[in-house]
Amino acid sequence: MFLDDLAQVLYAPTKAFQKIVQNPKYLGVLLVFALFVGLIVGFEFVQFSKIYVENTNPEVGNFQAYLNSTVWRSSSNITLTNNYADPFNYSIFVAALGTNYSVFGNSSLEMHAKNANSITAALGNQFAVNCNATSGFQNFTLTIKQVEPAVAPKAATLTLYSTADTNFYTYDLTSSLSHIVSNWNSLIIPVGPKASGWTSTGQPTWNNITALQLSLNYPTNSNITLRVGALFFRGLYQTPVQSSSLGLLEQFLPSWAFWFILAWIVLTGIIYVSFYALKTTRIWKPIFVAIGSALIVLVVRAAVSLIAAAALPVLYYPYDVTLGIRFNLFGATTYAGNAGSLTALSQNALNNINSATGSFGNVVFIMAIISYVWLGALAAIVVGSLKPEFSTPKRIAIALVGVVVMLFALLLLIGFI
Repeated sequence: MFLDDLAQVLYAPTKAFQKIVQNPKYLGVLLVFALFVGLIVGFEFVQFSKIYVENTNPEVGNFQAYLNSTVWRSSSNITLTNNYADPFNYSIFVAALGTNYSVFGNSSLEMHAKNANSITAALGNQFAVNCNATSGFQNFTLTIKQVEPAVAPKAATLTLYSTADTNFYTYDLTSSLSHIVSNWNSLIIPVGPKASGWTSTGQPTWNNITALQLSLNYPTNSNITLRVGALFFRGLYQTPVQSSSLGLLEQFLPSWAFWFILAWIVLTGIIYVSFYALKTTRIWKPIFVAIGSALIVLVVRAAVSLIAAAALPVLYYPYDVTLGIRFNLFGATTYAGNAGSLTALSQNALNNINSATGSFGNVVFIMAIISYVWLGALAAIVVGSLKPEFSTPKRIAIALVGVVVMLFALLLLIGFI
């Protein structure tokens, strides 16, 4: 019986609410609640199943760990220090902080050698990185500046070791460092069995990279000063559903359940208080059940949003874009920072994401607007069913105030509407 009443709310609301207020039952509203929470949580899961987030090693927020001079080693003629006067300043927007954050810290790693024609330094015993083609990191990023000499190195090599000093891969960096003098030079080097340009020695394996070494050679002896501002592995993409499905459930299930309950109580409460202010009879249960039944329009909204999320293409978010993602007012993800602060590569990725999600965002937004207009109309019908003596303008006014206060409460207490 209650299923017929709920269906009638959508296509014959006047008739449906006349029956509901005469015989209010909570069972139908509980079904609306369960359907809404199930569909809206499903919407979030489907949305996050399409979002591939880039992981890094070290993790974002801990990049400084590989730039600390105390974890590097070199020959006795090379001095390793932390340079706080010339860090690689890459500030990106972090939604959790609501501001920009210097992701690589406030210092760079400085290597200095006097009257030498080469410089070599190594980082070891700090990581065990999987660079396998299917399940590991796909790129290595190095940002480096040469303070002196004024000429580029004649030869430069990156070496990645695998479990032992006799097992390693080497990569020729020479051509990539032609603009290294006085400029921060950012390199993204493909790694793994499918990456070209690497030469193997011994029996290294991309499944377990445990150390790295930088070697640069110059035409003549001189003072050599190099600074490293960013050094990390990247290019491993996973969806939040893959990495933390339980965490998503713990986040969205209670928040959307509370969202529904708050909307239900506030809208009911405003109508109840309006009846009190107008000095007319009022009974909580019929109002509460009728408004709960009217919230079935939110079930329709959640269903359409879920379908829109299912139509999303696969999206790849670079690590520096991911940190700037937050929910918009309607529960969809959006980049909240200034895209101009990102690298050109990440700006391009963000432009592609925005282009691919434009229609999705429009559907979610339009359905939210429709649902609240629809809910306001149903609330006015509920008021008319309870108080047929009220004029149409009075019914609309009470419903309008109820929906506006409800939206304000949702925005204030939860953050999205």
